Formats: sequence, structure tokens, C-alpha cells
Amino acid sequence: MSIRRLLLATLALALVGPTAAQAQSPAMDGIRTEWAAIKTAVMSAANKTPDALYAYQPTPDVYTLRKMLLHIADASYSLCAGFQGTPGKRPKVDADAAAPKADVIQTLTAAFAFCDAGFAAATDASLGESVKLPNGQTRIKSYYAAHQLAHTNLHYGNVVTYMRMNKLAPGDQ
Repeated sequence: MSIRRLLLATLALALVGPTAAQAQSPAMDGIRTEWAAIKTAVMSAANKTPDALYAYQPTPDVYTLRKMLLHIADASYSLCAGFQGTPGKRPKVDADAAAPKADVIQTLTAAFAFCDAGFAAATDASLGESVKLPNGQTRIKSYYAAHQLAHTNLHYGNVVTYMRMNKLAPGDQ
């Protein structure tokens, strides 16, 4: 290929934008992979646990299983709204609602889909973007992604403990 053709091809690529390989976001790909794993684990546990155990509360000082799952959903909306750059603008979940299992599953599904939308649209570059909070402070989007993963994993551990206390194995075991 002549130097002129090479320069023209390079210029054309620059004008068109990055190729699919160049547009990859390895950091976000890692976050999306971890997110898919934890949301699948939570949904599997929520689906596997019988409705009668949703009121299970190991001691009066801790959440019921129902409240734990609704708390996960509410926090997911909150954190993912921040990740999407709209902190405070999200659906609210009443974690104290006496909702049946089907409603809890529906609420979790919707909250996780809300997060999916934000994670799907994100790139490595957007992880460093600042988000202005209603109180005027700022946080970077990576904070919200990290907190969403950590928070959901933390409470999935609680859910697993509740299940094991009732002789249930989490996941598809």
C-alpha cells in the first residue's frame, strides 16, 4: 500500500471514529461481568426461597428476608441513579412493605433492569465523570459502580445465611 493510501485510510478511520475493537471498555466490561454474576445470584436465591420464608427474621435486630431483598432493590435504584448522573431521581421502594414474594421478585427485577441500562451505556471514560449531588458535592461515577457491586454482594451474603439457616442452598444447587 502506498504511503498516500495509508494516510487516506488512517484519516478515514479518524473521521469515522473508533472501530469496535478500539471502542471496547475493559474496565466497564469487568464491572458488567461482576454485575451480571451478583444479580443472577440474588435473583436465583430470591426465586428459590419459598414465599413462607420471606418473613423469616433470625433475630429481632436484623431485617426479614423480604426487607433485605427490598433494601437491595431500593439501594440499587439509588446507586444506579447516581451512576447514570441523576442522583436522587429514581423510583423509591418501601423496604417495609408486606409484599408477597412475587411482588418482591418484580421489584428486584425492575431495579436490576434500571442498573443494567446504566451499565450498558457506560464506557471506561464515563467512569471518571463527576456527578453533582443535590447537596452540591460531587462524586465520580466509578464510586457508584463500586458501591453497587459491594452493597449487593454484602447483602447477598446475608441472604445466603438466611437460606442456610433454613436448610436451603443458594443458587441452583
